[in-house]
Amino acid sequence: MRNGFSLPEMAVVLAIAAVLSAVALPRLAGILDATAADAAARDITTALAVTRSTAVERGKRARLVIQSDSLRIDLWGNADWEPFLRWGGPQDRGVSLLVSNPQVMFSPTGIGWGVSNTKVTLTRGSHMETITTSRIGRVKRW
Repeated sequence: MRNGFSLPEMAVVLAIAAVLSAVALPRLAGILDATAADAAARDITTALAVTRSTAVERGKRARLVIQSDSLRIDLWGNADWEPFLRWGGPQDRGVSLLVSNPQVMFSPTGIGWGVSNTKVTLTRGSHMETITTSRIGRVKRW
């Protein structure tokens, strides 16, 4: 009875593992792209919901400024916008951003203020996520 593996057996196992890795790694990149784009889209939809609920809760106008490096919520003070919350944008996840209107504002009733319709397109690799908001504050993602 022998213990362990012979050198030819180990070489065959390593060759099989190398072939499987070569086939699986390109597919893993697509999964990573989809995961990053999905996470960035969730960040933006969450920021929109937080902005709207903050406007209603505080009884003040609130705006979300969408930039590639940050998502920022500001509240209307006496005469100007005051910073409220800020966190990293899609760029932190390696996702590119295309936005039609980078400022989405909500009134104290939760309805869009001014030109609040916007379309956000997030892209990483071959994966794309699209988010739209309407004047009444409805967020749609596809």
